[in-house]
Amino acid sequence: MKNLYLIICILALCGCSGFLEEYSQDKSYIKGYDDLDEILLGNAYFERFYVSNGWQFSGIAGENYLPCLHVMSDELAQQTRGSSWVEEGACGTIYGYHTWQYRVYENLEGKTAWDDAADFRHLYSHINACNIILEEIKAYEDVTEEEDVQNVNRIKGESYFLRGSCYFFLVNLYGRPYAKATAGNDPAVPIKLSNSVEDKYYQRNSVSEVYERVVADLLEAEKYLKNVSKKSVWRADVVAARLMLSRAYLYMCDYENAAKYAKLVTEEGPRLTDLNGYSNSQFLYPGLSELIFSTGSTSLPGALSFYATSETSINTYVSNQDMRISDELYLAYKPEEAKDLRLEHFVVSSDGLGLLYKKMHGRTFVTPDMSDVFVLRTSEAYLNLAEAAACGEDEVTARKALNDLRERRIRREAFDEAEVNALSGEELVRFIREERQRELCLEGHRWFDLRRYKVAEKFPQATTINHVVENRVRNETTWTYETIWKRRFTLTPEDPAWVLPLPKVELDKNTGMIDNPRNERKGEDVE
Repeated sequence: MKNLYLIICILALCGCSGFLEEYSQDKSYIKGYDDLDEILLGNAYFERFYVSNGWQFSGIAGENYLPCLHVMSDELAQQTRGSSWVEEGACGTIYGYHTWQYRVYENLEGKTAWDDAADFRHLYSHINACNIILEEIKAYEDVTEEEDVQNVNRIKGESYFLRGSCYFFLVNLYGRPYAKATAGNDPAVPIKLSNSVEDKYYQRNSVSEVYERVVADLLEAEKYLKNVSKKSVWRADVVAARLMLSRAYLYMCDYENAAKYAKLVTEEGPRLTDLNGYSNSQFLYPGLSELIFSTGSTSLPGALSFYATSETSINTYVSNQDMRISDELYLAYKPEEAKDLRLEHFVVSSDGLGLLYKKMHGRTFVTPDMSDVFVLRTSEAYLNLAEAAACGEDEVTARKALNDLRERRIRREAFDEAEVNALSGEELVRFIREERQRELCLEGHRWFDLRRYKVAEKFPQATTINHVVENRVRNETTWTYETIWKRRFTLTPEDPAWVLPLPKVELDKNTGMIDNPRNERKGEDVE
């Protein structure tokens, strides 16, 4: 009997709850489709957890979902105003990702600081739960009562949606961005559709094969959810399936289908929220009118300087975290023009405390109510439609979609359709991408977007990212933090680090899978 090392082979036994562990060995626990719905809610959806702090205390445990997405792109920078930064803090924990190191799991002292297999393990665990549900739900396909039919279809649809979405994240983390000419040969991740523990070694499927799986699953989700009532923002519906389809097709440069599904969302999904007159203390929260779906939690405020309000203090600024909004993100809103309302509701600038995050926060550092990497809003549909239409040479539709969004983001007295209507060709596409940066900031999009822009069929756009890191160590005599070194780390367009390395545990167990190439990097000293 072979030694089974691959994480996805053993998930049925150790990746889920006790109920699912026992179920994997004894199917007598399944008494009806309600039991499958419980597995769906408890094991297929991203976990909604609550902890009192951010990356500092949950990195090794791997509770957070995909926090690397925020620190690898150009949205965040190290906070240097405060004095709380130490190697055990967030900057030290995510140093390997923030500076695109060969060993992403090590901090700046070379110590293991992160569970680099956490996201791989989480996503395949959810996939495994979906595989089990989709196999066992077949026993209930002959139901005839309308309520039973609806529930069985909903369980199928949600399972297909979640499985397709998990593979979407995996292929964009561990595979190269989709390029039609090379996608068939570029390695991505293994596809596992069986619900059993298999006695075999897995090989990496191609980027093309994984995207085909993503689209196939999302199309099945749309089919089964089409006439099913929405349960809540924490359960997927047909609108969520269509928005993910538009995103997947956009990444594949299938502009016709991307526009088709995005348009359906703009027509049938929730209406855009107008920031003119918007008075809620935070933008992203469960009651947001344009919210379509969210699963998982956010830990951003636990490691990011943020603006918060509470019942006891109308203006409470929290600035002693380890990361901050980057200059690049703040300047994207063109603060000198003072007309973008997202400068009041997404990010804010304080003379004394610098650039603060406001888009989403909790009364304490971490909120289980909303995800910071898997949240779907109607505004994305307008941006997907605009980009797909512009690249598909339907600039009239692109401009209208863009103006429809901007009319609700720009001060009413300053909004002018002519600003967008004067754009065409590459200039229009670049403006849409800039609008995407402003609108979808810190929701898990930016890293994936920068990757795909480089290989886009229409108007490819390469980006170089620079991150400056200070290594501060506390002087035990003076109790102050002293800078040991300050370095600039650069990610160029051709750098292989745009793709994550496979988890160390996978490679250590000799599964035969070849890792993605990466370079050692020490950075360049700066004053």
